[in-house]
Amino acid sequence: MRHVMMAALAVSLVAYSSGDVVAQTAPFPTQPLRIIVPFAPGGAPDIVARLLAEHASPQLGQPVQVENRTGAGGNIGMQAGARATPDGHTILMCTLGCASNVFLIDNLGWDPRTDIRPVIMAGIVPNVLVIGQSIQATSVQEFLALARSKPGQLTMASSGVGSASHLAGEMFKALADVRIEHVPYRGSTAALPDIIAGRVDSMIVSVPEALPHIQGGRLRALGVSSQSRSTAMPNVPTIAESGVPGYGAVAWSALVVPAATPDAATMKLNEAFGTALQAPAVREKFAELSIQPVGGTPEELRRFMDSEMDAWGRLIRERGIKAN
Repeated sequence: MRHVMMAALAVSLVAYSSGDVVAQTAPFPTQPLRIIVPFAPGGAPDIVARLLAEHASPQLGQPVQVENRTGAGGNIGMQAGARATPDGHTILMCTLGCASNVFLIDNLGWDPRTDIRPVIMAGIVPNVLVIGQSIQATSVQEFLALARSKPGQLTMASSGVGSASHLAGEMFKALADVRIEHVPYRGSTAALPDIIAGRVDSMIVSVPEALPHIQGGRLRALGVSSQSRSTAMPNVPTIAESGVPGYGAVAWSALVVPAATPDAATMKLNEAFGTALQAPAVREKFAELSIQPVGGTPEELRRFMDSEMDAWGRLIRERGIKAN
Protein backbone atom coordinates (compact mmCIF):
# COMPACT_ATOMS: atom_id res chain seq x y z
CA MET A 1 0.00 0.00 0.00
CA ARG A 2 2.86 2.34 0.89
CA HIS A 3 4.47 1.70 -2.50
CA VAL A 4 1.15 2.36 -4.29
CA MET A 5 0.66 5.66 -2.44
CA MET A 6 4.21 6.78 -3.19
CA ALA A 7 3.74 6.00 -6.88
CA ALA A 8 0.46 7.92 -6.96
CA LEU A 9 2.09 10.88 -5.26
CA ALA A 10 4.93 10.84 -7.79
CA VAL A 11 2.44 10.85 -10.67
CA SER A 12 0.55 13.76 -9.06
CA LEU A 13 3.76 15.76 -8.62
CA VAL A 14 4.75 15.21 -12.24
CA ALA A 15 1.26 16.21 -13.41
CA TYR A 16 1.28 19.32 -11.19
CA SER A 17 4.77 20.26 -12.34
CA SER A 18 3.86 19.77 -16.01
CA GLY A 19 0.68 21.80 -15.58
CA ASP A 20 2.66 24.57 -13.92
CA VAL A 21 5.13 24.67 -16.80
CA VAL A 22 2.28 24.76 -19.31
CA ALA A 23 0.67 27.61 -17.38
CA GLN A 24 3.91 29.57 -17.29
CA THR A 25 4.68 29.05 -20.95
CA ALA A 26 1.18 29.51 -22.35
CA PRO A 27 1.56 31.56 -25.53
CA PHE A 28 0.58 35.22 -25.38
CA PRO A 29 -2.16 36.37 -25.48
CA THR A 30 -4.21 34.24 -23.10
CA GLN A 31 -7.30 36.47 -22.86
CA PRO A 32 -9.07 39.30 -24.73
CA LEU A 33 -7.06 42.48 -25.18
CA ARG A 34 -8.10 46.09 -24.87
CA ILE A 35 -6.81 49.31 -26.40
CA ILE A 36 -7.35 52.32 -24.15
CA VAL A 37 -8.08 55.41 -26.24
CA PRO A 38 -7.75 58.51 -24.04
CA PHE A 39 -10.26 60.51 -26.07
CA ALA A 40 -13.92 60.36 -27.03
CA PRO A 41 -15.19 58.16 -29.89
CA GLY A 42 -15.06 59.63 -33.38
CA GLY A 43 -11.66 61.28 -33.31
CA ALA A 44 -8.63 60.17 -35.30
CA PRO A 45 -7.08 58.08 -32.45
CA ASP A 46 -10.39 56.27 -31.96
CA ILE A 47 -10.81 55.62 -35.69
CA VAL A 48 -7.28 54.23 -35.92
CA ALA A 49 -7.68 52.08 -32.80
CA ARG A 50 -10.92 50.49 -33.98
CA LEU A 51 -9.55 49.70 -37.44
CA LEU A 52 -6.41 48.11 -36.03
CA ALA A 53 -8.30 46.24 -33.31
CA GLU A 54 -10.49 44.59 -35.93
CA HIS A 55 -7.61 43.51 -38.14
CA ALA A 56 -5.12 42.55 -35.41
CA SER A 57 -7.58 40.27 -33.63
CA PRO A 58 -7.17 37.34 -36.08
CA GLN A 59 -3.38 37.63 -35.76
CA LEU A 60 -3.59 37.47 -31.98
CA GLY A 61 -6.30 34.81 -31.75
CA GLN A 62 -8.22 36.90 -29.22
CA PRO A 63 -10.81 39.71 -29.39
CA VAL A 64 -9.36 43.21 -29.21
CA GLN A 65 -11.71 45.77 -27.67
CA VAL A 66 -11.47 49.56 -27.62
CA GLU A 67 -12.12 51.40 -24.37
CA ASN A 68 -12.50 55.19 -24.40
CA ARG A 69 -11.20 56.77 -21.17
CA THR A 70 -11.55 60.54 -21.47
CA GLY A 71 -10.63 63.55 -19.37
CA ALA A 72 -7.78 65.86 -18.35
CA GLY A 73 -6.52 66.37 -21.90
CA GLY A 74 -6.19 62.63 -22.37
CA ASN A 75 -4.17 62.15 -19.19
CA ILE A 76 -6.77 60.01 -17.40
CA GLY A 77 -6.69 57.38 -20.13
CA MET A 78 -2.93 57.67 -20.60
CA GLN A 79 -2.31 57.17 -16.90
CA ALA A 80 -4.66 54.16 -16.86
CA GLY A 81 -2.77 52.61 -19.76
CA ALA A 82 0.64 53.26 -18.23
CA ARG A 83 -0.42 51.81 -14.87
CA ALA A 84 -2.19 48.73 -16.26
CA THR A 85 -1.01 45.21 -15.50
CA PRO A 86 2.15 44.80 -17.62
CA ASP A 87 1.20 41.52 -19.30
CA GLY A 88 0.54 42.86 -22.80
CA HIS A 89 -3.24 42.54 -22.63
CA THR A 90 -3.76 46.29 -22.08
CA ILE A 91 -2.48 48.60 -24.82
CA LEU A 92 -2.52 52.39 -24.79
CA MET A 93 -3.19 54.48 -27.88
CA CYS A 94 -0.61 57.23 -27.42
CA THR A 95 -0.94 60.59 -29.11
CA LEU A 96 0.97 63.84 -28.85
CA GLY A 97 -0.09 64.07 -25.19
CA CYS A 98 2.27 61.23 -24.39
CA ALA A 99 5.08 63.59 -25.41
CA SER A 100 3.67 66.93 -24.20
CA ASN A 101 1.66 66.36 -21.01
CA VAL A 102 4.75 65.94 -18.85
CA PHE A 103 5.54 69.61 -19.60
CA LEU A 104 1.95 70.81 -19.25
CA ILE A 105 0.67 69.13 -16.09
CA ASP A 106 2.23 69.31 -12.65
CA ASN A 107 2.23 65.98 -10.79
CA LEU A 108 1.29 64.11 -13.94
CA GLY A 109 0.99 60.77 -12.15
CA TRP A 110 3.07 58.87 -14.69
CA ASP A 111 6.19 59.49 -16.74
CA PRO A 112 6.21 58.79 -20.49
CA ARG A 113 9.99 58.45 -20.37
CA THR A 114 9.97 55.55 -17.90
CA ASP A 115 6.44 54.14 -17.50
CA ILE A 116 5.56 53.06 -21.04
CA ARG A 117 7.18 50.83 -23.64
CA PRO A 118 6.73 51.59 -27.36
CA VAL A 119 5.14 48.92 -29.54
CA ILE A 120 4.50 50.43 -32.99
CA MET A 121 3.70 53.70 -34.72
CA ALA A 122 0.24 53.36 -36.22
CA GLY A 123 -0.17 56.48 -38.30
CA ILE A 124 0.75 60.09 -38.95
CA VAL A 125 -2.24 62.39 -39.32
CA PRO A 126 -2.00 65.86 -40.90
CA ASN A 127 -3.93 68.71 -39.36
CA VAL A 128 -5.77 71.36 -41.32
CA LEU A 129 -6.49 75.02 -40.60
CA VAL A 130 -10.23 75.50 -41.03
CA ILE A 131 -12.51 78.53 -40.79
CA GLY A 132 -16.24 79.05 -40.91
CA GLN A 133 -17.88 80.19 -44.11
CA SER A 134 -18.61 83.60 -42.56
CA ILE A 135 -14.90 84.48 -42.35
CA GLN A 136 -13.77 86.52 -45.35
CA ALA A 137 -10.62 84.60 -46.24
CA THR A 138 -9.85 81.96 -48.84
CA SER A 139 -6.18 81.35 -48.05
CA VAL A 140 -3.74 81.30 -45.17
CA GLN A 141 -2.31 84.62 -46.34
CA GLU A 142 -5.74 86.27 -46.34
CA PHE A 143 -6.54 84.84 -42.92
CA LEU A 144 -3.26 86.18 -41.51
CA ALA A 145 -3.90 89.59 -43.07
CA LEU A 146 -7.32 89.65 -41.45
CA ALA A 147 -5.89 88.63 -38.07
CA ARG A 148 -3.18 91.30 -38.27
CA SER A 149 -5.75 93.95 -39.12
CA LYS A 150 -7.65 93.07 -35.95
CA PRO A 151 -5.04 91.92 -33.38
CA GLY A 152 -6.52 89.63 -30.74
CA GLN A 153 -10.03 89.86 -32.14
CA LEU A 154 -10.11 86.65 -34.18
CA THR A 155 -10.48 83.40 -32.27
CA MET A 156 -8.99 79.92 -32.63
CA ALA A 157 -10.65 76.92 -31.03
CA SER A 158 -8.89 73.87 -29.66
CA SER A 159 -9.80 70.53 -28.12
CA GLY A 160 -8.62 71.84 -24.75
CA VAL A 161 -5.64 73.51 -23.12
CA GLY A 162 -2.52 71.56 -24.00
CA SER A 163 -4.27 69.43 -26.62
CA ALA A 164 -2.69 68.66 -29.98
CA SER A 165 -4.90 71.26 -31.67
CA HIS A 166 -3.95 73.89 -29.07
CA LEU A 167 -0.22 73.25 -29.49
CA ALA A 168 -0.53 73.24 -33.28
CA GLY A 169 -2.30 76.61 -33.02
CA GLU A 170 0.35 78.03 -30.71
CA MET A 171 3.08 77.00 -33.13
CA PHE A 172 1.13 78.63 -35.97
CA LYS A 173 0.74 81.91 -34.06
CA ALA A 174 4.37 81.92 -32.94
CA LEU A 175 5.82 81.35 -36.42
CA ALA A 176 3.35 83.74 -38.11
CA ASP A 177 3.83 86.34 -35.34
CA VAL A 178 0.10 86.96 -35.05
CA ARG A 179 -2.31 87.47 -32.14
CA ILE A 180 -5.38 85.21 -32.21
CA GLU A 181 -7.41 84.47 -29.08
CA HIS A 182 -7.42 80.86 -27.92
CA VAL A 183 -10.82 79.31 -27.09
CA PRO A 184 -10.51 75.83 -25.49
CA TYR A 185 -13.31 73.27 -25.82
CA ARG A 186 -13.89 69.79 -24.45
CA GLY A 187 -12.87 68.03 -27.63
CA SER A 188 -13.10 68.81 -31.32
CA THR A 189 -16.64 67.44 -31.59
CA ALA A 190 -17.73 70.32 -29.36
CA ALA A 191 -15.60 72.93 -31.13
CA LEU A 192 -16.39 72.25 -34.80
CA PRO A 193 -20.14 73.01 -34.59
CA ASP A 194 -19.32 76.42 -33.09
CA ILE A 195 -16.97 77.21 -35.97
CA ILE A 196 -19.67 76.18 -38.42
CA ALA A 197 -22.17 78.40 -36.56
CA GLY A 198 -19.75 81.36 -36.51
CA ARG A 199 -19.33 81.52 -32.74
CA VAL A 200 -15.57 80.96 -33.11
CA ASP A 201 -13.47 81.72 -36.15
CA SER A 202 -10.90 79.00 -36.76
CA MET A 203 -9.22 75.80 -35.61
CA ILE A 204 -6.27 73.59 -36.49
CA VAL A 205 -7.72 70.10 -36.30
CA SER A 206 -6.93 66.66 -37.66
CA VAL A 207 -7.98 66.03 -41.25
CA PRO A 208 -10.15 62.95 -40.41
CA GLU A 209 -12.22 65.01 -37.98
CA ALA A 210 -12.64 68.01 -40.26
CA LEU A 211 -12.95 66.26 -43.63
CA PRO A 212 -16.72 65.52 -43.58
CA HIS A 213 -17.45 69.18 -42.76
CA ILE A 214 -15.05 70.39 -45.46
CA GLN A 215 -16.55 68.07 -48.05
CA GLY A 216 -20.03 69.16 -46.98
CA GLY A 217 -19.17 72.83 -47.48
CA ARG A 218 -19.65 73.74 -43.81
CA LEU A 219 -15.97 74.52 -43.21
CA ARG A 220 -13.31 76.05 -45.46
CA ALA A 221 -9.85 74.44 -45.49
CA LEU A 222 -7.02 76.97 -45.80
CA GLY A 223 -3.87 74.90 -45.30
CA VAL A 224 -2.61 71.55 -44.05
CA SER A 225 0.01 71.25 -41.33
CA SER A 226 2.19 68.51 -42.81
CA GLN A 227 5.27 69.07 -44.96
CA SER A 228 3.45 67.68 -48.01
CA ARG A 229 -0.13 68.10 -49.17
CA SER A 230 -2.87 65.78 -47.96
CA THR A 231 -3.91 62.99 -50.30
CA ALA A 232 -7.50 63.60 -49.21
CA MET A 233 -7.31 67.30 -50.20
CA PRO A 234 -4.57 67.66 -52.84
CA ASN A 235 -5.74 71.14 -53.84
CA VAL A 236 -5.25 72.55 -50.33
CA PRO A 237 -1.70 73.91 -49.93
CA THR A 238 0.45 73.35 -46.88
CA ILE A 239 0.63 76.08 -44.26
CA ALA A 240 4.41 76.17 -44.75
CA GLU A 241 4.06 77.00 -48.46
CA SER A 242 1.35 79.55 -47.69
CA GLY A 243 3.40 82.13 -45.86
CA VAL A 244 4.44 80.36 -42.63
CA PRO A 245 7.77 78.73 -43.52
CA GLY A 246 8.99 76.02 -41.19
CA TYR A 247 5.52 75.17 -39.93
CA GLY A 248 4.85 71.49 -39.34
CA ALA A 249 2.60 69.99 -36.68
CA VAL A 250 1.11 66.58 -37.34
CA ALA A 251 -1.04 64.45 -35.11
CA TRP A 252 0.04 60.86 -34.58
CA SER A 253 -1.25 57.66 -33.09
CA ALA A 254 1.05 55.03 -31.61
CA LEU A 255 0.54 51.88 -29.56
CA VAL A 256 2.44 51.46 -26.30
CA VAL A 257 2.26 49.16 -23.26
CA PRO A 258 3.33 49.46 -19.61
CA ALA A 259 7.11 49.55 -19.27
CA ALA A 260 7.45 46.15 -17.56
CA THR A 261 5.61 44.27 -20.34
CA PRO A 262 7.71 41.23 -21.37
CA ASP A 263 9.72 41.28 -24.59
CA ALA A 264 7.77 38.35 -26.08
CA ALA A 265 4.41 40.07 -25.63
CA THR A 266 5.70 43.38 -26.96
CA MET A 267 7.11 41.80 -30.09
CA LYS A 268 3.97 39.72 -30.65
CA LEU A 269 1.91 42.92 -30.53
CA ASN A 270 4.34 44.67 -32.89
CA GLU A 271 4.02 41.82 -35.36
CA ALA A 272 0.23 41.59 -35.13
CA PHE A 273 -0.42 45.32 -35.49
CA GLY A 274 2.26 45.61 -38.16
CA THR A 275 0.37 42.99 -40.17
CA ALA A 276 -2.91 44.83 -39.53
CA LEU A 277 -1.39 48.03 -40.93
CA GLN A 278 -0.74 46.19 -44.20
CA ALA A 279 -4.34 45.00 -44.57
CA PRO A 280 -5.90 46.43 -47.78
CA ALA A 281 -9.03 47.53 -45.91
CA VAL A 282 -6.96 49.43 -43.34
CA ARG A 283 -4.78 51.12 -45.94
CA GLU A 284 -7.83 52.04 -48.02
CA LYS A 285 -9.55 53.65 -45.04
CA PHE A 286 -6.35 55.40 -43.95
CA ALA A 287 -5.92 56.82 -47.47
CA GLU A 288 -9.53 57.99 -47.47
CA LEU A 289 -8.88 59.90 -44.22
CA SER A 290 -5.39 61.09 -45.19
CA ILE A 291 -3.72 59.02 -42.48
CA GLN A 292 -0.25 57.77 -43.36
CA PRO A 293 0.33 54.22 -42.07
CA VAL A 294 3.80 53.82 -40.59
CA GLY A 295 4.58 50.63 -38.66
CA GLY A 296 8.22 49.98 -37.82
CA THR A 297 10.01 48.79 -34.70
CA PRO A 298 9.58 49.76 -31.04
CA GLU A 299 13.03 51.35 -31.17
CA GLU A 300 12.02 53.59 -34.08
CA LEU A 301 8.92 54.68 -32.19
CA ARG A 302 11.02 55.48 -29.11
CA ARG A 303 13.29 57.77 -31.14
CA PHE A 304 10.27 59.52 -32.67
CA MET A 305 8.62 60.09 -29.28
CA ASP A 306 11.88 61.44 -27.84
CA SER A 307 12.13 63.96 -30.70
CA GLU A 308 8.50 65.01 -30.14
CA MET A 309 9.19 65.58 -26.44
CA ASP A 310 12.14 67.79 -27.28
CA ALA A 311 10.21 69.91 -29.81
CA TRP A 312 6.96 70.37 -27.89
CA GLY A 313 8.69 70.80 -24.54
CA ARG A 314 10.59 73.75 -26.00
CA LEU A 315 7.42 75.37 -27.45
CA ILE A 316 5.47 74.87 -24.22
CA ARG A 317 8.20 76.54 -22.17
CA GLU A 318 8.55 79.43 -24.62
CA ARG A 319 4.79 80.08 -24.77
CA GLY A 320 4.26 79.57 -21.04
CA ILE A 321 1.46 77.02 -21.53
CA LYS A 322 0.07 75.20 -18.51
CA ALA A 323 -2.89 72.83 -18.43
CA ASN A 324 -3.49 73.29 -14.70
